[in-house]
Amino acid sequence: MINKKVARRYTLALHAISEERTVTDLVKSDVSLFKKAIEDSRELKTFLHSPVINARKKKAVLEQLFGDKVNELTLKFILILADKGRESYLYDISVDFLNLVNEKRGIVTANIRTAIELTESEKKNLESKLKEYTGKQINAHFTIDKSIKGGFVAQVHDTIIDASIKRQLEMLYEHFKQGSFTNN
Repeated sequence: MINKKVARRYTLALHAISEERTVTDLVKSDVSLFKKAIEDSRELKTFLHSPVINARKKKAVLEQLFGDKVNELTLKFILILADKGRESYLYDISVDFLNLVNEKRGIVTANIRTAIELTESEKKNLESKLKEYTGKQINAHFTIDKSIKGGFVAQVHDTIIDASIKRQLEMLYEHFKQGSFTNN
């Protein structure tokens, strides 16, 4: 919980200054780069969390890794994090910043699991239904999960929309078990 509070403080500061300088899209792109780099490299994650490596060395490595790839504001921000000993929060700050920017723009992430690969038109149709349901733009991430048998399961924030065959069968089983099924 404390990580999220610390991350939020830095996220709000970065967002405010990026909005003020009208470089939010550039900073968002840079932050996405940090997030992906940390997710893809166990070594980078270990490096950022290591208490043995001093701030000066961490700053030098971060500047070498990202110096020519990111906006000047973003680079200064991560160097300040290293100065303050907060570089281990970079991943949490990245996730929080991306969520904040999307939230401000009315975009929500939907994690959608389907039993089979959907066509592009089916994906667009499902996205439009979720947009209609949430009233927000949808940033959809599709994955295949054979265990749901058919249909889909969508998660938007903490709301789960379960339209899977597996769920329908579970509900039918419960009705049979309770003896509440009648055949008219």
